[in-house]
Amino acid sequence: MIVITGATGHIGNNVVRLLMEREIPFKVLLRRDGKELKGLDIEKHIGDLYSTDFYNEHINAGDTIIHLAGYIDLANKDYNQSYQANYIMTKTIADICLEKQARLVYSSTTDILSHGDDGEYYIETDLEKIKYNYPKTKTMATIYIKELQKKGLNALILYPTSVIGINDYKGSQAGKEIVKAAKKTFLPYVRGGYDFVDVIDVANAIIDGALSDINDDIILSGNYYTLKELYKLIGKLTGKRKLMILVPRWLAKAGTRMLKGFSPMMIDVVANSKEFNDPKTALLLKEQTPIKATFKNIINEARARIKN
Repeated sequence: MIVITGATGHIGNNVVRLLMEREIPFKVLLRRDGKELKGLDIEKHIGDLYSTDFYNEHINAGDTIIHLAGYIDLANKDYNQSYQANYIMTKTIADICLEKQARLVYSSTTDILSHGDDGEYYIETDLEKIKYNYPKTKTMATIYIKELQKKGLNALILYPTSVIGINDYKGSQAGKEIVKAAKKTFLPYVRGGYDFVDVIDVANAIIDGALSDINDDIILSGNYYTLKELYKLIGKLTGKRKLMILVPRWLAKAGTRMLKGFSPMMIDVVANSKEFNDPKTALLLKEQTPIKATFKNIINEARARIKN
């Protein structure tokens, strides 16, 4: 049986829909039900996602747990919630998976990966060097799973880049910014960019990984765009000319104090991001949705919601 946490999230609700489409049995463990799963005839179990007893009740030997639940603290203001949701919850699930000999598919993030001089990617193990709550606690969780892998845990660790696309009910930050950029004419930007990958491609990769016997680390990347390239593309897709102005990084970070929805962390992530080229990506992302089609889907979905 496939068991899913984080099923109401952007990736999670798409994983659920694809599992239904592919007629693969599964159940979801939820803190609460939500509109993201409304109308879907699926097996739901509501409980305390920090409770060992809750997981012991619903995880059995031979199961595969797709662990997607977590907390992205863009404002960097709640370390305790980040620590509990990203580290403690993951540790609890990983411990039970090892004990019961269940398989774990864990969604980490490329935000914790650094590029080495030799072209290899590595995880910064000195937590004091990581100043933001989200990457720090995701790093802690990822390192813990890797330690359990050495003790026999059957685990696949996936590192998605910026996941965008349909059924974004809660509104991912990247999705929100794409919709905003589609509406605006004047667009300030900083040097840097990000890698974007379609949520359906990621959801299918997660399912294929869950059904495989791969016990490894794999980056799920798509297409890298600088912010300037991204805004130009959105202008072409919407038929609206965009006026863009380069803003110094220090000024952009200072401006986040006055602009709702932005944070210094977001500026640093964009400024420091580089293109990923992991040969193992093709093991799970065999075909990728053209990113232009993904952007169109996001914009069209946003327009449809406004009409409704």
